[in-house]
Amino acid sequence: MNKKELNELKRQIKWDNDLLYIPRIASAYASISSEEKKVLSYEIKDFSLMSEEEGTLYLNIMKKSLAGHLGKNLLQLKFPRENGQPNPAQEQLYALVGSKLEDEQMFRSYVDELLEKGHYTNHVFILAAYCEYSVPLKSKNLEASYEDGYKYDFILISVVPAVQTNIGLYYNRDTNEVERKVNSEMEIRPNPDDAILYPCFSERAADVNHVLYHAKNVKSLNPFLIEDVLGCTMSMSPLDEESGFSQMLIGMFEDRINAQVLTSIHENIYDSIAESEEDPSELTYSKSDVKKLLEFSGADEVSMSHFDEVYSKVLADQPLKAVNMTNLDKMAIKVPDVTIQVKNGGDTKVKMEMINGRKCLVIEMDDSIEINGIEMKP
Repeated sequence: MNKKELNELKRQIKWDNDLLYIPRIASAYASISSEEKKVLSYEIKDFSLMSEEEGTLYLNIMKKSLAGHLGKNLLQLKFPRENGQPNPAQEQLYALVGSKLEDEQMFRSYVDELLEKGHYTNHVFILAAYCEYSVPLKSKNLEASYEDGYKYDFILISVVPAVQTNIGLYYNRDTNEVERKVNSEMEIRPNPDDAILYPCFSERAADVNHVLYHAKNVKSLNPFLIEDVLGCTMSMSPLDEESGFSQMLIGMFEDRINAQVLTSIHENIYDSIAESEEDPSELTYSKSDVKKLLEFSGADEVSMSHFDEVYSKVLADQPLKAVNMTNLDKMAIKVPDVTIQVKNGGDTKVKMEMINGRKCLVIEMDDSIEINGIEMKP
């Protein structure tokens, strides 16, 4: 599943779309405390009978369940097989899709497993949507044909936190006082902590051997859901790869590191992602690839002599995803009291120079500079 296919699927999640049919949705609300986990309600609804206002609320949760970057907070996981035997978690999801959410007991069983193994600690709302996407065929001239196509059946499961909202201050006529009022009801916000898309949408068709896992952000991956619920493994998380690569550079360069080499490393990784013919989220650097990258970026011989030892110690010779080796959107330069955010492509305008015997960051200016919304000519 690549970025293009993900975006195609996300575009379908909207009200009044003839290509995406949502027969029904199932939901559960659970109260979770240190003492017990209790499901307070189960419900299966016919989506077509909902008003646009109500249906849009559910669609918003579904959209947020596919938000993010592949390889970061969106992970395409392959179901492992032992001795050629089917994976139980895969079979469970396959059966859930096949049921079209008509089997309430099957849905209840999956909710119980999510709550038992997912390690959730607060109130949660679990939403499952069964969907049928009529995938239009595309001709060589990229024109879509809606008459002959393929039907992609999938299920999207979202685990959404429910929080008690603070209404704030209000005037109480009975006591003639201004008081703080707390809402006793729980608000379900459309920002899932976790989500599962099965099967994956790869090469514009169903890939039953992979599942897409969504986390709110790269720092909140749920290893319990990945390993215990989905039965998948992950050697290094995106955050581990990101911090590991940084620690490897620090250990290798020590005090020999400089801004020019770091900028060059960042630019070369970004360029390799932009120029890659394969899915950027799958572009991987082996240990030897990283070594070539650093040499090409201008790393000095002394630092390179420490590369093999430091890489093995910090990263255990594991390959790295390119998207986890750099920030795809910007580069941050920090000094005490000052932080400069530089968009990709603009980092060549920031240089480190010695001026009057002091190290300075120098920013190249073109036509003008803007300070607090006021444009100033150089």
